[in-house]
Amino acid sequence: MTVSQLYNSVAQLGFEDSLEEDDRFIFAANRALLQVNAIRPVTSAYVINHKPMVNKVSDAIFDPLEKTDELFFYAENVKSYYFEADGNGTLYIEKYEASADTWVKIGMVELTGTQGFTAYRGFIKQDGAFVNAPIRLHFDGEYLYSVRCVAMYEYLYSANEADIPAYEPFTRYDISALAPDFLTLASPPIVEADGITHLNQGYNVENGRIILLPYDMKGLFKVIYNRKPKSIENTGEVSEDSTVIDLDEDLCALLPILVASYVWMDDEPEKAQYYLMLYRERAIDIERRIYNATPVPIKSSNGW
Repeated sequence: MTVSQLYNSVAQLGFEDSLEEDDRFIFAANRALLQVNAIRPVTSAYVINHKPMVNKVSDAIFDPLEKTDELFFYAENVKSYYFEADGNGTLYIEKYEASADTWVKIGMVELTGTQGFTAYRGFIKQDGAFVNAPIRLHFDGEYLYSVRCVAMYEYLYSANEADIPAYEPFTRYDISALAPDFLTLASPPIVEADGITHLNQGYNVENGRIILLPYDMKGLFKVIYNRKPKSIENTGEVSEDSTVIDLDEDLCALLPILVASYVWMDDEPEKAQYYLMLYRERAIDIERRIYNATPVPIKSSNGW
């Protein structure tokens, strides 16, 4: 169905050849488009390349450690660091001098704040150049504070410190921000890279739009989501607009009566109520057919 066909159908339902206000029609049509689309949403996919950077710190953990005494974290062949701290203290970045068998301070970070964990990140350099020596992060200071998620990385994503990744148990992917046509997540939302296996465990979902993948579950993951249909635009000549409406044909058949119920809601409430009732009856019929056509998983006698 095209926009002009919808327009003419709505006009005929009001026993008219045209509608008084194009803007009113467009508003009603887009409202109806979303409502009808919800009967059988069209799905799309966004592929997440989940590859958390390897943490070179030995025995790295996500849980907080209390700095009651000095804390040390070691790594080799690293260019950047990340950690979170809650409290006041000092981090010394040190390199190992093999010739003198000693650790030499090459940087320092002041830790401030007691309102919760604060993220710190930076490059490991001396005199503007990366260091080719074992590195340790030395947490010191006279006060008690907490440190967690300490990491050092061998590789970089860019020359921007802000791109040094957090070391966290879960990485958050906001699909609504990554996919412009996102409407809602499908159920289940994730398909593994082979395109067959649906994942129903091992990850979390926040706010109906954010996928949380664990640090150790690396790979390609296809997130299935229900997409928004393309909105109907006011081209200035709605009655001649040949744009095809972004909806399956059987669902498009519901649009005229639902749009008509919206268009005449104020001027002719009885007519609007009749079309709304007619829409609901036909929508229920389509939903019933969708339910009956949904395949039911079959289990063998062995239970699989």
